[in-house]
Amino acid sequence: MSSSLFRGVVAATLTLVIALTLLHHLQLATADVASAPVATPTATPVVSHLSVQPSDTSVAKFEAELFQFLNERQYIDQGWKRDKGIRDTGPYMDGKYYGTHPAVRVFYSPEVIEWLEGGRQGAVPNGAMIIKEQYAAPAERHLGKSEDELWESLESWTVMVKDSRGSHDGWFWSNPAKGQQVVDNHAGFSHPLSGFGLYCVRCHASTRSPNAEPDSRDNEFTFASLRNIEGYPGEPILFRVDDSWREPEPSSEGESTAEKPAEGTHPLCTRSGAATPCDATENPEFVSFYRGVERMSLEQTEKLPPVTHDWVTRRDEENQHMVTSNQCMSCHAGLLKPYGPTMFEVTGDHDEYGAEGWNISPYGEWRWTPMGLAGRDPVFLAQLESEIAKLNREFGDDPAHARELGQVLEDTCLKCHGAMGRHQFHADSGHSETTFNVEKVEATTNGGEPIGTGDAKYGALARDGISCMVCHRMQPRPQPEDDDRPYLQYYLETSVTGNLYFGPPNEVYGPFKDEEITTYPMQHALGITPKHSDFLQSSQLCGSCHTVTLPSVDRPLKDHQMDELNDAQVVEQFAQFHHHVEQATYLEWLNSQYENEFEVDNPDAKTCQDCHMSQGLTVEGTDIDRDTLSTRIAIIQDRTYPDAENLASHDDLHVPVREKGFSRHNFSGLNLFLLEMFDQFDDVLGVRTEDYMTGSKLDVQHARENFLQTARHKTATVELDARWQQDQLVADVTVTNLAGHRFPTGVGFRRAFLEFKVIDNASDRVLWSSGDTNSLGVLVDASGTPLPCESFELDENGAQCYQPHHEEITQQSQVQIYESLICNAEKEFTTSFIHGCETRKDNRLLPKGWTKEGPGQALSGRYLQATYPRGKADRDQDYANGSGSDRVRYRVAADQLAQADDVRVECTLYYQAMPPYFLQNLVEAAPNGPATRRLYFMLSHIDLEGTEIEEWKLPIATQRAQLQRSE
Repeated sequence: MSSSLFRGVVAATLTLVIALTLLHHLQLATADVASAPVATPTATPVVSHLSVQPSDTSVAKFEAELFQFLNERQYIDQGWKRDKGIRDTGPYMDGKYYGTHPAVRVFYSPEVIEWLEGGRQGAVPNGAMIIKEQYAAPAERHLGKSEDELWESLESWTVMVKDSRGSHDGWFWSNPAKGQQVVDNHAGFSHPLSGFGLYCVRCHASTRSPNAEPDSRDNEFTFASLRNIEGYPGEPILFRVDDSWREPEPSSEGESTAEKPAEGTHPLCTRSGAATPCDATENPEFVSFYRGVERMSLEQTEKLPPVTHDWVTRRDEENQHMVTSNQCMSCHAGLLKPYGPTMFEVTGDHDEYGAEGWNISPYGEWRWTPMGLAGRDPVFLAQLESEIAKLNREFGDDPAHARELGQVLEDTCLKCHGAMGRHQFHADSGHSETTFNVEKVEATTNGGEPIGTGDAKYGALARDGISCMVCHRMQPRPQPEDDDRPYLQYYLETSVTGNLYFGPPNEVYGPFKDEEITTYPMQHALGITPKHSDFLQSSQLCGSCHTVTLPSVDRPLKDHQMDELNDAQVVEQFAQFHHHVEQATYLEWLNSQYENEFEVDNPDAKTCQDCHMSQGLTVEGTDIDRDTLSTRIAIIQDRTYPDAENLASHDDLHVPVREKGFSRHNFSGLNLFLLEMFDQFDDVLGVRTEDYMTGSKLDVQHARENFLQTARHKTATVELDARWQQDQLVADVTVTNLAGHRFPTGVGFRRAFLEFKVIDNASDRVLWSSGDTNSLGVLVDASGTPLPCESFELDENGAQCYQPHHEEITQQSQVQIYESLICNAEKEFTTSFIHGCETRKDNRLLPKGWTKEGPGQALSGRYLQATYPRGKADRDQDYANGSGSDRVRYRVAADQLAQADDVRVECTLYYQAMPPYFLQNLVEAAPNGPATRRLYFMLSHIDLEGTEIEEWKLPIATQRAQLQRSE
């Protein structure tokens, strides 16, 4: 019976074929973006099977007409030519189907038939359509069925509508089920069923028409062949189909049925993506401590636009340099059976869609890192809002100047946090004085415009964060031949604070050599060629955003000081102020034993990528413990798929298994607080926590575990030497930094602190403590009262309280806090990034190998000084010896320990991403701002009980010692 089946992998469209073609990481765009010609598509005639082209309207409006057309099967009424019968798209064996689609029957509009009859030459006219009816596999189930019976069996369609204006590939794709109604995704979270640049392209990019060039429009992204169509010679490709689908299954009455019921074959990925409705409870302790913001409900909280419409495709436009990560996701996400697992390590009991396991794909892991979340970071958005509010108050007598400074500040900050939107905006505006702002970051369509157009395009790009195109398009800025500065000095004065430089828009870059890269699918899908670049493994790539200089707006320069700032990156509106290095992570690495830019062959060298992009994977509780990972890095339709007509050559589709060199995009830091907000308030922040390509619901949890592995193994160690000395308990605590930069690093308000406790073993009662906190992570004294330093209270002399750097601690009110504290022009502590006039304290742990002189003359001046300790720490010999360590001595008198003889000493190093003083300043600065109110709602409702950051602090390392005092 199986010999009568027609099978073939033809025609058009998507389904279990998952994920678009790319590593493609287009070009950002600043005034320094390299240029390259971009092809303009040849206009093609428009036919009118539907009343409007998809690029002229919203997806929802086009779907309404398309779904009606499909559900009424108007293509049959119009007499479209069809396949000779239902055919398979791959083998069916041992109860499993290996087709690229379900069983199919394809219908072709007249223009497609004409194109096929013409030998697949030239372009298919706009408006032409290919409609694939999809049925439960194998095709043999449907032999002999009437048209009415086939309609009853029909499950879904995949559809291609030609529209060369919508994307580089020139097709609108759709994958509706039978009876599908339009879902209003404008406020929803599900992945689109329809649109340009859907994951269908990851397989359809593997097509090639006779004599067509790789990036030619004449390829037309369809496997369609006349041999499959009624009235033309030839037979479709046959695939092996056994009789396992016939195995009888018992019915509910205990009788056997004639054949095994078919599993629903409408792609499971089209059903993924709902957000978790927020059902949080307000924390009364939080609202009691942090005052000044009106309490609000979820309904009163301004939500960020959902990720559903963060969708910008590659179009053949001269100035287009950016696309959203979902255009990369299609090829560089994880994949499960039948054509995987790829970039997915299975840990559960099956390896099909929805399997348990680690999604180690670039998209899957990047999505849940601070880089992937940067464009929606609620803390950043609230901080930026607070900075604007302060400017408006301080320059209230000159509102025009305040507005100008605020606009430039937003544009400056969004160079990194909203990188793609900001750089694309400037490219489109011709690099004029127009600035990019938060209003554009939050822009979306009103439901009626085509997706990815107008300001919604910039919003979608900006909300995508530090996305694929940001890194994979970056190149070193060429230094003019007549510039005799050392390149590092040139780089620091031209290419930091997000002043990024990119290669031509038709190139992306990666770590593999050109001869090792399969380029055809990406060239075809996007008109972009992947190339090798050493810069992708250079710390300078990271340093562009992790070295930040900002103005001190309350320290204007005097006329004779105006030449102090000669950096090309200092924008004109800020040139009137002193500048300070607000972030110095890259500079800290340069002044460490791990750098390789002065000592190129340094045996201890570790770049940012070496530490923050893991090469292996260890999963506790499983047998997964690998130093390197062996996997393909793209999930295109390659030589491992069933055969199909009109494929590119096998050599052009060979995606090798990388036995080494696969780097995970896990970019782990320590900011579990950010990740927890996105997980608990996904509906507020507009993200989808279920992975579309694999169905994994564990990606956020695995991101947490990545962060925890960083905290436990890559951050710092604690050593404890405790003893009795006569009538005192003396303990030396040594903290050693394991990172290649300061700990903590990054934005200045991060902090770490030591909690030191002496506990009576008999009663388990804490007898003495330094660094204890309440449930909000606020440092408290022995009575549980917040320490004055937590809100910079004034002491009896009118000075603000803070914890200086301690070499010895003798009181419970003293705490060793590793932090940076800056003051404004009035000598008051500030958390504003643009009011930092003086660093009062910086005792953050230095990296190993730090020296006051630095590694070479090219690192000098304020960039070298930005790596210095400040305050009392600069006189502590522990900070001068390059060990990366700090020793604190604790002295506790015996009479403070209730004369206990049998005690234990516990010392824990904790990390906090948002200390209390920072949050208090933040909510006070702009209490009525929507971003501040959004953040306040989430933090006042977040549930940290049972998490690793319970009590708002992340444990890094702990040591214990038992002490017994002899008579």
